Amino acid sequence: MVDVNENPFDGTDAIFERKQPLKKDTFTPDTIFHRDEEIEFYINALQDVIVGHDPNNVFVYGPTGVGKTAVTKWVRDKLEEKAEAEDIPLTVVGPINCRNYRSAYALVNTLVNEFRDPENQLPESGYSTDSVFEFLYEEIEAVGGNVLIILDEIDNIPADARNDFLYELPRAEANENTPITDAKVGLIGISNDLKFVDVLEPKVKSTLGEREIKFGPYDATELRDILGYYADIAFREDVLGEDVVPLAAAFSAQERGDVRQGLRILEKAGEYARMEGADGVTEAHTRRATDTIETDELLDYFEHDLSSQQALTYLATTLALIEPKHEASTKRIYNLYSSIAESSGRRVKSERKIYEFLDQLSMQGLVRSAERNLGRKGGRKYIYEVTDDATDIINAALQSSYSDAVPSNVNGILEHYLEDEATEFEAPDTTDDEQQNLWQFT
Repeated sequence: MVDVNENPFDGTDAIFERKQPLKKDTFTPDTIFHRDEEIEFYINALQDVIVGHDPNNVFVYGPTGVGKTAVTKWVRDKLEEKAEAEDIPLTVVGPINCRNYRSAYALVNTLVNEFRDPENQLPESGYSTDSVFEFLYEEIEAVGGNVLIILDEIDNIPADARNDFLYELPRAEANENTPITDAKVGLIGISNDLKFVDVLEPKVKSTLGEREIKFGPYDATELRDILGYYADIAFREDVLGEDVVPLAAAFSAQERGDVRQGLRILEKAGEYARMEGADGVTEAHTRRATDTIETDELLDYFEHDLSSQQALTYLATTLALIEPKHEASTKRIYNLYSSIAESSGRRVKSERKIYEFLDQLSMQGLVRSAERNLGRKGGRKYIYEVTDDATDIINAALQSSYSDAVPSNVNGILEHYLEDEATEFEAPDTTDDEQQNLWQFT
């Protein structure tokens, strides 16, 4: 029973000294571990700025949480420091996270405003896309000298604008139709999608990938060093059990070599210890954190990383997968997407848009597809699957703001799916209409 007259908040924290270091995106470390080779490649690519040559375009890629952005920021700071000491004209914009922009217009608008004073900001609407590009070129020419633009999660640039944007911007000073004559433009693109370059047009590949730097996943030993560094800053002295960091490192290495995931495990384990009023963080707290981390990460996708239409498409793909037929075709995904969008009062987009949403989910590594040849029937179709456990995705969706889009009988269907997976049961084929009748939308 809660005493409503007693304040439940505690003014002290026996577990955490500072939680910010565990929020990797908002904390800049003083030390970068196990990225000496990548830093060397980066320095070599940007050395031309210091010695008077045109800036190179650099493409940095690798899975999430492997140090791409942290290294980029460190190299950026050192480059600016050297340029200032040598009196070399240099303007660096970014990193700008492309995940926050759903159109080329919005992204270029933001880039323009990065150059402008606060009292002269470009409004969010009112101009054509060509006009905001022209404004950007004018701002680049106005600052002159070397201009480096850093775009993080560049794979999130909308598909319909990707090739034009990534081709035109790095070549702006060479284009006689732009006002750029004196400025020298370089683009640094950071991508979580290792296959991102493969889908670009050849001319864009050539322009964007003048210098490519690949970041691979960390192994368990490297993660132990990195997580230990952050843990020493974040936790109070002597509260971490000796197995906590090694266990978090081993789990993260086994999954995908992701520092961000390891930090989430440490934070979650610390919170469990604090909730219990424990004197320290134990192996049991850490194992409990690893058991829930997958759902937590997927919940972040639903709440922060995906647009509402992407989230509905992701949910529809998962529902299509767990149906008795176990085949998530594009048509089936669209039928389910339409039903869950309509039942939850959200706008239903066209079937053509579903292809775009599935492509975007694929680039984020959440779904993958296989092409199936229909043989004598002619034509081809694509079958999709999710890359995370269906149970984790459903649980995350039920905890998210999209819970109203989840069919009320999802747990029953999921239970049968898991039984079929365990027994390799092959259900009879059903039509799309028959499959539709399986679900209960409220």
